[in-house]
Order: sequence, then C-alpha cells, then structure tokens
Amino acid sequence: MKNIPSIKSDIERLKTIARNVNDQPVLTSLNELSGKLIYNQFYLVIVGLFKRGKSSIINSLIGRELAPVAVTPLTSVITFFQYGSVTAAEVYFKNGNHVPIDLHDIFLFISEENNPGNIKDVEYVKICTKAEILENIILVDTPGLGSVFSHNTNTTIEFLPRIDAALFVLSADVPISKADEEFLKKIKDLIPDVLFVLNKSDLLTQAELDKMISYNIQILKEIYKDETNNIELIPVSTKDFFRSTGRKEVQDPGNIGYLRSKINQKIVGSKDEILLSRSIRMLLSYADQLQTLIKVKSDTLQLPLNELEKKRESMQRSIDSVASGKVDFDAVVKSRVKQLIDKITEQTEQKRKDLSLYYYNLLIENRVQTWVDLKKTDADDYFRKLASHILKEFDELKTSLEKSVREEFSNILLQYSTLSRSFLSEIITQMKEILGINIEGIISSFDLDVYTSFYFKTDTKYSIPSIRTNMFFKILPEKIVRSMVLKQIYSNCLELINPNSGRIRGDIDYKISESYRKFRYHFDQKLYDLLQSLKNMIEESIRTKSSIHENLDTTLKSLKSEQENIDKIVKQYSLSEKNSDLHKAQPST
Repeated sequence: MKNIPSIKSDIERLKTIARNVNDQPVLTSLNELSGKLIYNQFYLVIVGLFKRGKSSIINSLIGRELAPVAVTPLTSVITFFQYGSVTAAEVYFKNGNHVPIDLHDIFLFISEENNPGNIKDVEYVKICTKAEILENIILVDTPGLGSVFSHNTNTTIEFLPRIDAALFVLSADVPISKADEEFLKKIKDLIPDVLFVLNKSDLLTQAELDKMISYNIQILKEIYKDETNNIELIPVSTKDFFRSTGRKEVQDPGNIGYLRSKINQKIVGSKDEILLSRSIRMLLSYADQLQTLIKVKSDTLQLPLNELEKKRESMQRSIDSVASGKVDFDAVVKSRVKQLIDKITEQTEQKRKDLSLYYYNLLIENRVQTWVDLKKTDADDYFRKLASHILKEFDELKTSLEKSVREEFSNILLQYSTLSRSFLSEIITQMKEILGINIEGIISSFDLDVYTSFYFKTDTKYSIPSIRTNMFFKILPEKIVRSMVLKQIYSNCLELINPNSGRIRGDIDYKISESYRKFRYHFDQKLYDLLQSLKNMIEESIRTKSSIHENLDTTLKSLKSEQENIDKIVKQYSLSEKNSDLHKAQPST
C-alpha cells in the first residue's frame, strides 16, 4: 500500500520527467503538490451558494472576525486562513508579486464591490492568526456559487481539484435548492470528504429547524445514494456565537463547539488518509498529462522534416487567414451586438409608452371610476400602490431583458460557429481537438456580470396630499379637487416611468458594451494562445529534429523510456488501489 514518503518519491520521479520533456505547467503543479506533502498542508474549504454565511462560519471557527462579511455578495477571490503566531494578512497577485496588507484593508482586495471582476488581478489572500483549529488544517474561504457574478463561481470551480475536504454550507431560511443539488452531484466523487452545515439556525424555532434538517438530509441521501444514517447536517448560528460567546450560561454558543469537534473527529482525525488519497488522485492526473505530451512529441518527431516544414508554412498561412477572418468575425458580432442594444431600446421605449397610456386611461380617461376607488383609501396611499406597480413592472422588464440578452448573444456565437465554414468554425474545432478549449467557455464570459450601482428612481418632485385632511381641498368643489389630484398623480407616475425606462436602457446598454469588451479580450487571448501553441509546437519539432537528426533514434528511445517510467508508476497505484480499496467516495458525517 502506498504511503506519503513513497508518493513524495514518485512525485520527484515525475518532476524529473517533466523537466526532461520541458513540461513547465505540470512541473509547477507537481512542485505545489510536493510542497503540500512536505509541509503537511491540508485544505478544508468552505463552499456553498452565495449569501449562506460562509465567511461568518470561518470567523466563528477561528474565534474572531477576520473574514469580511456584507449584505451583498462579497468574497470574489480565494482566501487562505493559516496558523501564525502573529495575526497578519498578505495579498498575492497573479504576476507573482505579494505584499503585506493591513487587516482592515482585506476587503479592498477580496470584495466584489472594491475589486469587481478581480480587476486587481489578485491570485489569493493569505491571513495568518493564532487559532487552535488552524494548527492542523488550512481553512479556505471561496466565492459563493450562483451569484450574478459568474467569475466568482468560476473561481471556486477552478479551485475544486485542490480541495482535500469540504464544509458545504446550507442556510436555514431556505431548503436545499436545485443549484445546491447540481453542485454536490459534480463534487461528490471529486471530494469524498464533506461535512454539511446548516447556518442561520437562529431564524427558526426548534420544531421548524427539525423539519428543515429532516427534509435536507433526505435530499442529501438521494444525491449520495446513502441508505444508511451516515449523513449529518449540523445546525449552527454564527450570529448566536458572537452574541453569546463569554456568557457562562451558554455552554456552546451557536453550536460552533460541536462543529469544531466534528471537524476534528471526521476531518483532522482522517487527515493523513484523506491527504494520501487526494495526493494519489492528483499525481495520476499529472502523470496522464505528461504521457499525453510525450506522445505528441514522439509522434511529431517521427514526421519527415519536409512535412514539418510544409505544416509550418501552412500554419503561417492559417495565421494570416485568421487575422483577416477575424476582422469579418468582429464586424458580424459587433453588428449583432448593436442589434441587441437597439432591441433593448425598442422594448424599454414600448414599456414606457404602454405604462404611460395605461395610467393616462386610468387617471384621466376613467377618472370618475378611479376617483371612487381612490376615496376608499386616500390619495397618497393610492399613489404608493401605483408607484409600487410601476417599479415591479420595470424590475420584471429588467430581469427579462438581461436574461434574453444572455441567451441571444450565446445564440449569435453558437449559430455563427455552426453555420460558418471559415474562421470561427475552424478555430472552434482546433480549440476542442488541440487545446481542449470549448466555445461554451468563451461564450460564458459574455454574461452581463459587470458591476453597476443600478437603482430605480423612487422619489417624485411633488408629494400627493391627503384629500381627507387637506383644508384647501375641503373648500373646493369635488370635481376640481378630483381633477387636481388625479393630474398630479398622473404627473408623478410619469416621473417614475420616464426616468426608470432610461435607467434600465442605459444600465443594460453599458453591461452589453462592457461585457462584449471583456468577451473580445477573453476570446483574443484564447485565440492568441491557440495559434502560438500550434506554431511553437511545429517550430520546436523542426528545431529539435534538425539538431538531433543523427540522434533521432536515441531521442525517441529516451521519450519511450520516459513513457515506460510513467507507466510503471501508474501501474503501481492501480495495483495498490485494487488491493486496499483506497478511500471510497462517501461523505463524512
């Protein structure tokens, strides 16, 4: 049976092979895995949908409020909480730089509001503090899944392969959702060790809490196909924890002490076994990547030199053709984006006209019957109901328009990729076959996830006085009062209709334009990487083949030897797994 020392040894063997075949990405990943084993680093990652209180749970577990929390979706980058004798924070950027930051400035780098779309290019933030739970594990805070900010969800999804165990957070104010179910189905095999937590238990009575736990556990059993009673959903209240900590009459504030004991029992107690299983999984994944690269190199080197030269020339022609075709592609997509914006303008203008006409008929044309209805309450109450209706109509319109824009833009690219026989269809095919990049991944970057401080106009210039208490109205004929009041209500309705129509149009227009800009940048980068990868692969093969022409057989034998070495390593783990039935996929309780 494999153990940590033998895995470290195999990692070193794979690192040597990666250096020999010049596979820097795999070498970097192997170095990270090696570091985790050397320093005994174990990632317990807090995951779940947005606004479930994940950051608050981390604060409760470590006993102090270091992870920023907010009403709106906050966490936008990965944050590590590690043990340290001194409490300190450091931000690590994607360019390799890292700088210490004040604890009060953490939110400037991890919050969506202060770092929208991670424009500051933060890789992660590390926070060190002296907490008992951090002596054996590293807690990892992740962006919430399923928020309007799709890049936050992507950040969490991309981190999944590095997770050793997870703490999945549900909320007592809502039952487990379809989004929860879909995510758990994705990770149940990838991350076998999961603790389930039900936060915000203070919002329910004990009877309500028991029903919610029972319902959620039933769904979890269906997901994990568990017929036993091995799944536990731990209710906690981070609010009660910080409100009651220090009070002698409260033995376990917020049930956080019980959650810590479960982490120690089920996660820390099995830490070595879990780390062993995860390390084997990662090692085999990197071995597979190395095998693929070696095969490509070997196959390419066996091509005749003149054929490689022809491929290089053909590649250069393709690059030139792509540059030309991309201009046409940009023009097509830009034209369709303009059509989308025109459609938004048309639909918001139509909504403005429809609402204006509706309230004109209600307040002016049918004023007699409306006046009868209005006097059952009062003028100001009546207008508040109309204003609420107007804002509801615009809110529904905005939601509908944003959904249709996402769908239509995706359709634009998918239809173009299906119908076009030239530029984009070729690129998509090459992305799938050579780099493993799917067009849906590019389309998803156009998701209107641009942050804007949008708000509806809710105030009006003139208030509507009460017809019951206003002395001026009491001395005027009712017909005149009716005309004055209904005209003012109609004027106030227009004050809400006209500006809010413009605000929706402006907000969505901006989101379309900004998302399209981000999409183009993302697409251009992927396209550049693709073309460079193809070109470099061919040119490297030509250089290698030219320089080792006399020793080609030796080089091929060397590559074959590396392939056989990897095969031996992989075979050992296959046998080991069969013999030990290593760590089956079953959630922790």
